Formats: sequence, C-alpha cells, structure tokens
Amino acid sequence: MSSMGQAAESGNEGLHLDTTGDTDWATYQPPGNSWDLGTGLNLLGIARQARQAIAVAAPEAPELTPEQEAEARKKARASIGIFWDDGAHAAPRRRKVTTLRPPTPAPLDWPPGFAGEIARYMHGAALRPVKEVAVVGTLGLLAGICGRQWHIPESGLNLYLVLVARSAIGKEAMHSGISKIVATCRKMDPHIRECADFTEYASGPALIKALVNNPCFVNVSGELGRKFKQLAEDSRNGPLQSLRTQWTNLYAKSAPTSVAGGLSYSATDNNVESIFGASYSLVGETTPGTFLESLTTGMMEDGFMSRFTIIEYSGERPPKNLSPAKEPPHQLVQSVLNLMSMSSLMEQRDLYHLVQRTPAAAVELELFDADVCDPLIEACGSDESRRQMWNRAGLKVLRIAALLAVADSYGTRAPLITLAHARWAINLVLRDTAAFTKRLDGGDVGSGDDARERKLVGMLTEYLLNEVPESYKVPDSMRQNSIVPRNYLQVRTAKAAAFYNHKLGATRALEECIASMIGNGYLMEVAKDKVVDAYGFHGKAFRVIRLPDYDHMN
Repeated sequence: MSSMGQAAESGNEGLHLDTTGDTDWATYQPPGNSWDLGTGLNLLGIARQARQAIAVAAPEAPELTPEQEAEARKKARASIGIFWDDGAHAAPRRRKVTTLRPPTPAPLDWPPGFAGEIARYMHGAALRPVKEVAVVGTLGLLAGICGRQWHIPESGLNLYLVLVARSAIGKEAMHSGISKIVATCRKMDPHIRECADFTEYASGPALIKALVNNPCFVNVSGELGRKFKQLAEDSRNGPLQSLRTQWTNLYAKSAPTSVAGGLSYSATDNNVESIFGASYSLVGETTPGTFLESLTTGMMEDGFMSRFTIIEYSGERPPKNLSPAKEPPHQLVQSVLNLMSMSSLMEQRDLYHLVQRTPAAAVELELFDADVCDPLIEACGSDESRRQMWNRAGLKVLRIAALLAVADSYGTRAPLITLAHARWAINLVLRDTAAFTKRLDGGDVGSGDDARERKLVGMLTEYLLNEVPESYKVPDSMRQNSIVPRNYLQVRTAKAAAFYNHKLGATRALEECIASMIGNGYLMEVAKDKVVDAYGFHGKAFRVIRLPDYDHMN
C-alpha cells in the first residue's frame, strides 16, 4: 500500500502522497499553467486509486436472540429496580452505519519557510509566548502585504482570522508582533505602503473609503468577539450591519478583476468610487465565552462565519518570557521590507502574479477538495451551517498555501506552492473546521431549541462516558445505570449561553428541554421512591433511554 493509503487507513496522518524529489523545487518552472492537471499529469487519478474511502463503518454488534435480550433486561431490573416494562423499552440492536469523517488534524506546527521565521520571532518577542498567537500575527501580516498583487485563480490572498483563547494568555502579542515589524520596516523606508491598519471601523462606508486610499491592508482588531456579539444582538444597528455586509462582500472581491465598493449618496461629495481588486484582510482575537455568545445559527447558515479561519488556543497561561526579543533581526526585517517593496512596485505598475503549484502540491490540494470537502458537503444534507463550513475550506487552504509560497519566492514571476505549503495549510484549515464542528456538535452555536437540545445531549454523553467529579455528589452507580440527577443538569446548563440567554432564564430553558426530550423518547423520569431506595438520592432524576444520532438526521 502506498503512503497515501496508509494515511487514509490510520485516519490520523491527513492527506499524503508518496512522491520523490518534491523537496527540490527551488528552480522548478511549471510547464504552462500549473492549475491545469492535464498535459500528461495523471497523478490525481493514481492518487485516488491508492486512497481508501473516507467512509468509516461502525462495528456491527453481535445479534441477540429474544431469550438473550429478555435475560439482559431481567438483570438490569434486578440491579436497579423496575423502571419500565419488558417490551416497551427494549434496547434496539445496533445497526451498521456509515459516517463520513474528516481527516484528524495534527497539532499545530510552525509554518514552513520564511513565514515560520516571522512566527518564531513573534513568539520569541512575546511576554507570554503562544504559538497560535504568533501564527495568527504572521498570516495576517503576510495577507496585508501580499493579498492583492499575488493571486490564485479567481481570488486574491486576503484572510479573515480569529484567535480564540482565554484571557491573560498573551493575545496582545499578535498586535505588538505585527506593529514591531511594520514600524521597523518604516524606519528603514518611510515611504513604504501601509500594510497594517489598527483602526476600529464603525460602518461599512468608513471601511470602503479606507480601501479607496489603500486597496490592500490587514485590519488588526481587538476583541473582535464583542463586535460579533453586537452584530448578533442588534440587527437594527444600521452602521454595524453595513460593516457586516462589507465584510461579507469584500472577502470575495480580492481578485484582480473583481470590483468592490462603490457608494452613491444624494450628496455627491460623499460618493465613493468602485475599487478593482480590493484585498481587505481582518485579524482579531476574542475569548471563548464572548465568541460563543456571539455565534448565531444565521451567521453560520448564511456563510458569514465560514469566511473566518478560527485558530484556537485552549492551553493554560504560558510561563513569562524573561528575555523577550526587543527588535526583530535585521535579516528578517530586510526580507519583509523587500516583500513590501515588491508589492508596492507591482501596485504602481498594475502588475499581478498568479501563484503556481508543484505537481505534488496540486495533487494534495485537489485531493483535499475532491475527496474531503465534496463528500462532506454532500453528507451535511440540509445542515447549512456545516455545508458552508466545508464549502469554503478549499479556498481557505489555497489562500494560506499561496501566502506561504509568496513569502518564500516572491522575487520570481511565479511563486510555487510546494507540498510542505499545501500540507501545512490543509492541517490549519482542518483544525479550523474541527473547532467549528465541536461547537456545533456541543450546541454552542445559536440559542434556539435545537441548540439547547444539542448542548444537553453533549452533557449527557459526557456524563455517561466519564466519571463525575466528587463535587457534584452523584453516586457512580447512578451514572453506570444511565440515571442522571436533575440538579447535575441544572448546574451544568446554567453556564451555557443557549440556556442562560433564554428569555425566561436558564431554569425554565432546562425544564422545556427536558420535557421535549422526554416527549421524544430520549429520557424518562424515574420514580422517586425507587431512586431513594437504590441510591439514597432525594430529588428528580431521569433515565437516559437513548440519545439522538444527529449524523443521520439530515
């Protein structure tokens, strides 16, 4: 079996192609347009033959005879008391199902090439060094410099990035890392174009006017989650909603032939001309709580949030860096300045360069799009939140990989995406989709009945599979017998946004959710005297009969 087949079999290695000689592409020039996989390059077909199906079949449980099933129910009744009739709640036999699963992302590594050098500097200059913070700052800086003059087919290289991490872990290093490099470059050349903007834009027209004066920059925003929350809570805020509209439109307007902006007012002095190829990038940071409170089902379903690449850090507060780097190394600054100068010169001459791909990188990228994104979109069915997420995953990968390529070979007429660039970008986007999937599965997106049920199901699943902390004072025998106390659920759900944002409060939201799950046959209330006799527990408790299988409800 090839290395690609082995990777697919393990499910943990991502997309890999067994190619030789891919590391020596510095002098390679592709024949014609490398975005065309024709001209005798049949690697994609070969790779597909070597790749196993993404579908993973769950093991089929052994069949039980009616006598065996009756005996199992009898043993259960003897241990915990009679809570249901013999035939009414017989455990259903497991059936063989097929579930599409995306490749498991690897831990975040340093970006390859020059981008990695920038990220390592930002990491070393931080008072509280965090790799994820440095990676967001690096990609944002590169997008602000290279997002317009270099492009892939039908798209520039602009990015929307959000760093999600708890407070007091050093998120401000993203802002300071970008500003230190840009400020040092401007000392060496005061006439260099502004590539980073720290302005907090209050409306869409204000942003468009800024792009007229500077059609390519990264907007570095603090506490972006608060702005998302305002967007979700105040739909009547005209200026803020116009900003969301422009964010949505500008994401896809960075190609050289794209037209953005264009504002017309009754007072002609306020009119704004259209812009060709406006490359607007946005990076920001937020805490998990603020971010989750800001997410709505509408934001996910209309594709607004799918434009953002989420880079999440869930670790603890890192140790203090006792000797942070003061100034960026001269060689690094000189290389960034050369990249800025090249971008400015190309803008003055109205030049745009198409980023190319090596054959191995082309196969890796096409496999991700055709064998991961496409099947997962189909598997999402009518779930628009997940469809939108995978719909833009391929574009995100291409933009990120192309930025890495430009950083490594901007001096050539056709920078090349290598296999290393493609694989790193794919892994980053897989981490992004995994973060969103986790939030969707856990009921953390939205505030409606469906979100609350998903959140409660996630808590029940965790309860059944893991020992409960002693502070909850739940006898483990209750958990092992699938009985959950109501007070446990109340404590857990009181901290969840979908519950405490309910108009009648978290307690009422929990009551409604439990009633709905009882009505649908997922839970049943247990007789109080039985619970007292069996466990010495006084209070309401529920037996988990079964839990919904959301993967097969689309």
